[in-house]
Amino acid sequence: MDLDKVKKNMVKGKPARLFPVLPESKKEEKATSILLAVFTAVPDFARTVLSEAGAPIGKRSSITCFTEVSFKGSKASSRPDGLIIVSSSGKDWAALVETKVGRSDLTAEQLEDYLDIAKEQGFDAVITIGNQFAALPSHHPVKVHKNKTRQVQLFHFSWLSIISRALLLIDNKVVEDPEQAYMLKELARYLEHESSGVTSSVRMSNSWRDVVQNVHQNMSLVKHDDHVSKAVSDWFQLLRFLSIKLSLALGQTCSISMPRKHVKDPTVRLGDAISEVCSTSELKSSIDIPNAGGKLEISVSFLRKTIDLGVNLETPKDVKQQRAAISFVLNQMKDFEGDDLTVRVNWPRRVPPTSLPIQQTREESDRRQLIPDNFKDLPSSMDLMRVVDLGVGKLKSSSGLPEVAEAEMLRFYKDAIQNLKKWVPEAPQIRPKKEPAQSGIDTPTEAVSSILQLSTIANQPFPFLSDD
Repeated sequence: MDLDKVKKNMVKGKPARLFPVLPESKKEEKATSILLAVFTAVPDFARTVLSEAGAPIGKRSSITCFTEVSFKGSKASSRPDGLIIVSSSGKDWAALVETKVGRSDLTAEQLEDYLDIAKEQGFDAVITIGNQFAALPSHHPVKVHKNKTRQVQLFHFSWLSIISRALLLIDNKVVEDPEQAYMLKELARYLEHESSGVTSSVRMSNSWRDVVQNVHQNMSLVKHDDHVSKAVSDWFQLLRFLSIKLSLALGQTCSISMPRKHVKDPTVRLGDAISEVCSTSELKSSIDIPNAGGKLEISVSFLRKTIDLGVNLETPKDVKQQRAAISFVLNQMKDFEGDDLTVRVNWPRRVPPTSLPIQQTREESDRRQLIPDNFKDLPSSMDLMRVVDLGVGKLKSSSGLPEVAEAEMLRFYKDAIQNLKKWVPEAPQIRPKKEPAQSGIDTPTEAVSSILQLSTIANQPFPFLSDD
């Protein structure tokens, strides 16, 4: 792709400005221009975001950004909000950008139109940015026809994820240049202000409310019901929102834990979650946290009207007693003064798990209740769990559930995860040298002495010891 050719085919387009001169009503255009201008000025920020969309950004790459672009051969109404061009070692990568603020939603028709333009112009990707959330940039919240993404990739970022990336770069001092760090702070400050049109919250849809009501009216959930599919999508949005909020609270990037098949194909992830909620009336997931003792497990139960939080830790395998393995975890919780955690011990060989409220495990003698009778194997792992009662009102509330989930997630992390350490086997010790087997004769000198003694006793001199 030739940058000069791109400029020739571009009918309209202005360089991205850090201070765009636009009316207040042009919120999308202002946010796009400021973001793209910061991309060009702060390479580390551009690399952090755009590398997840496949951009080959190296230390010597140059980034050129335009706003409000249109191209020869395209409809006059087809005008993406931006264009990003990355030039690296003679190779160019380009992506169209479409942004949404406020309650404006992306539509499949608009995205497919931009994918067609990108294909015609030889661009690599279309990137959308909005208030919707995606577990991964490749998991787009809007479904488009598969044929449209065979030659052009489609990615999505939430504004909150953009803000979090900027703040994490600042907090971790990745951006050392003071002017670049200042621009990142100003970008985050602008996007966090209500006048930007960017929201840092998530809301559950009417479909979520309908699913909650159906479960409590003893109605079966059907896999092909659009309301069920939308409710699961709401759950995915909530999970991503929570992972970003936890990242900001910890200053470390946290992510939704997914098996490889779900990372590879979001439709498989959606289908599996729909099957799960239809059969169990529950939705489950977990969040990966850097260097934590275990994943933060989170689930919502429509039947029980609860949010369940948990963490699983592997127990030591280099101890001899079951109580020692259990105490490895419980001793780390000795400073916890609450009474709303449950301890569960998981056992091998299909032995049912045992559990107790954490306050009943304070004394060493009480921990014996967690050990099954007549069973000698060590436990395989332990769980710390908290159940938060929501009630139907909070569970089906569009804003109530996200607010409670965020607060309880942070509280559970502080109470039950941040001080836990993983079990690490002890380093192997150097084995002592084995003593040679004792035969009664240890050295040649001792052997000669023994022979002489035998010769004297028998009064028979040995020929090979004679002086001749």
